[in-house]
Amino acid sequence: MKINVGDKVSYEDTYATGIKMVPAGVGEVVELKPDVYGKSNKQIAVIKQRGHEPFEMFTNGLEVVDR
Repeated sequence: MKINVGDKVSYEDTYATGIKMVPAGVGEVVELKPDVYGKSNKQIAVIKQRGHEPFEMFTNGLEVVDR
């Protein structure tokens, strides 16, 4: 499913080297941008969650909650 700016999305826990970096939750996509570091055509979403700093996550790890 295509992710758009303004979508409310859910995501699972994100780990890096065994450390939980982002706990699972629900947030809103505020920006979409290309993966400038990788050689794929993946998109990166900037997600704003109430009470937290915005963070980035690949869109293939997101699921739209309400449309």
